[in-house]
Amino acid sequence: MMMQMVRLFGLLGIVALAGASHAQSLADRLRDAGSVSFKINNADYAVNINLGQGCVQSFASGTTGAQTGFVINFEPGTLNFTTTLNQIVNTIASNEPVRFVATVSGNRVTWTAENIPQPVCTIITIEGTGYPFRIDSIYGTIAVDLEEIQCTSDPLGLLNRVVTIQLNNVTATSEVGFSGFVTDSVCTPLIPACARAFNLQLASYGGARLQGDVDCNGCVDDADLLAVLFAFGNTGTNLPEDLTGDGTVDDADLLTVLFAFGSGC
Repeated sequence: MMMQMVRLFGLLGIVALAGASHAQSLADRLRDAGSVSFKINNADYAVNINLGQGCVQSFASGTTGAQTGFVINFEPGTLNFTTTLNQIVNTIASNEPVRFVATVSGNRVTWTAENIPQPVCTIITIEGTGYPFRIDSIYGTIAVDLEEIQCTSDPLGLLNRVVTIQLNNVTATSEVGFSGFVTDSVCTPLIPACARAFNLQLASYGGARLQGDVDCNGCVDDADLLAVLFAFGNTGTNLPEDLTGDGTVDDADLLTVLFAFGSGC
């Protein structure tokens, strides 16, 4: 016991040396977690055709309804990601990849779609009927404001971890669309066409428990340090203070808190 106490106080001395870490921004924490759950709950859409006076003649319009949720995996070290046309709008029967590139301003993240490299022939289902289209170009902007939330299981049930950030859609900015042609069954262009989905209503969650954040409140602070100290030496399974998961609350768990001290605060 005496040796354990000596080691314990020795480790506590590191606090003075470690100091407070620089708090990560929410965008950094979102990026470091590596992925988010994502679902479009509804959107308005409009499909127009061009009869010689621009793409203004209405072909169809309405609401999309809820789309199937999916997990967005970020490219390493960035908030950029690649999805597919079908994942964005389920009624487009194409798995053509679409890459979105992120820009960050404070707690706002804006993703801009890169154009597809070549036309895509596909079927788009509108009000229960499939129409052949050739998509020549796409555009898209998804803007969200990041909000810190208490640790919780992913509300969309897509991520196998707790989440700490909610992505709130900026409805006035977010929109996706394409231009191309209505075609015949073998993709021969017939009538120029364009389409857009706007007023996107989405749900998205990301982030993860910070390393060393025992109570999962988004800040590694005195409370986390005290939690490990009071549990020091305890053994068992699923101990919240056992940050390394080795079954014992020991030096390694204390060091985890110490070296992360101040993160997120």
